[in-house]
Amino acid sequence: MTPVDGANVPDRPGELRACLVVRNEALRLPSVLDHHRMLGVDRFLIIDNGSTDGTFDYLAGQKDVHIFREAGSFAAAKAGMAWSNALRDAFCDDYWTLTLDADELFVFPGYERVGLRSFCDFLDTHTARGAFALMIDMYGPGDVSEATHVASRSLLETCPWFDPAPYETVKVGLFPPIQFKGGPRARVFDFSTYQPRPPALSKVPLVKWRRGDRYLLSTHAMTPTPIYPMLTALLHFKFLSDFPERVRIALQEGQHHGGSKEYRAYNDTLQAHGGLRLHNAQSVAFTGSDQLVALGLLRTDAAYSAFLEGILASQDE
Repeated sequence: MTPVDGANVPDRPGELRACLVVRNEALRLPSVLDHHRMLGVDRFLIIDNGSTDGTFDYLAGQKDVHIFREAGSFAAAKAGMAWSNALRDAFCDDYWTLTLDADELFVFPGYERVGLRSFCDFLDTHTARGAFALMIDMYGPGDVSEATHVASRSLLETCPWFDPAPYETVKVGLFPPIQFKGGPRARVFDFSTYQPRPPALSKVPLVKWRRGDRYLLSTHAMTPTPIYPMLTALLHFKFLSDFPERVRIALQEGQHHGGSKEYRAYNDTLQAHGGLRLHNAQSVAFTGSDQLVALGLLRTDAAYSAFLEGILASQDE
């Protein structure tokens, strides 16, 4: 992994950091970075794995981004986790760190009114070092080919819809010991030919990193760490108009988990139907974190609810 000129990362205790591995993500990154800046992320550490679409040039122009180049095999690096684990060990020890894919937006109860710093202070107060998240697949109102995104816009403008239910909990022999399944990927695609279950929809994206911590299966699993008993979310924007082309490339290159077998199921559906429409009569449009709490897709407890009420009361004074 080669740091690009200017990629020396200063030691700034108390900063909030985010770590990403990217390849050809110029379409989504502006919205992803802007969202997390809004939350309060101070510094982004980004590994570029051979982008050819302008991603590198875009990132080079961002003052809060440090770029690292890695030309090796994404698959051989365990979906990039070998690279990013090393990066976090080097630059995120004792920092609250979001580890994200370039199509994910982190949200939590009250995030519109309570910054990420206050949220992490709350977790510190309760001796927690991680937050568990449900991935919520977002999509547009028509065929995926119509979800044409403009990089300067919010991803939520392009794909505001999601499945409110059902989501099932599955016990696994990893940490965390449960995963979520469901949403439109379980509803629309048939994965049974390639894997026992639909893709996991749970991650641990926010961790106060300690050198030696390890993500083991993307951020779906990691070495054990104290996780606060609430549920955050990752709004997931896989289904833009570039989805069919990204499926084609994934099958051609075979760099994703299991030789990109998940993408074989996507391709089967695209070929069988000549397109892809995820929106149905049960779909709902995203309005904010209060909506997700009401639906049970974000969860709080008495201590966090009291904390949130206190924050909001102080803002009203």
